[in-house]
Amino acid sequence: LLAAIDTAQSGESISIAALYLSDRDVIEALREAAARDVRVRLILDPNKDVYGRVSDGVPNRPAAAELIRQSGGRIECRWYRTHGEQFHAALAMVRKAESLWALIGSADLTRRQLDNFNLNADVALEADLDTPLAQELVNYFETLWQNDPGALREYTADFQIYEDQSFPRYWRYRLMEGAGLGGF
Repeated sequence: LLAAIDTAQSGESISIAALYLSDRDVIEALREAAARDVRVRLILDPNKDVYGRVSDGVPNRPAAAELIRQSGGRIECRWYRTHGEQFHAALAMVRKAESLWALIGSADLTRRQLDNFNLNADVALEADLDTPLAQELVNYFETLWQNDPGALREYTADFQIYEDQSFPRYWRYRLMEGAGLGGF
């Protein structure tokens, strides 16, 4: 994942749909990609409902706020509109002029998941952009991002709906991520 993000260049794009995004290496790679003029878009679960309980948005809300703030707004984020359930997507795509690299599976973008503390399965694939699989992946993300008027529901909400600049929650997420104390 990090190598794929690092290869993205100006004019290309990175699209991520995830339940959790908190891994510091991934966050740094996304910031660096945005600084190279790569379009970075995130669809994240607002972490308001976690395993049937109400939650305060950790880790996604403080992580997304950090990414947007530190990228000068170049990184874009939308929240998946949950209604008691969780948006358990695990999709990361790097779109080039003629190809698509994608990571699909069950691993969240957290240190616990990516550093093998929890066993998950992911598949990395690369395909020409005009293949049916690549088009299906791109169309899925775009449907969620755009809230296609032909869709049965509005999938995502603007970043401001769940924006969280809380200093204590930010440092709690950082501590939990670093120590592996969270469920994420």
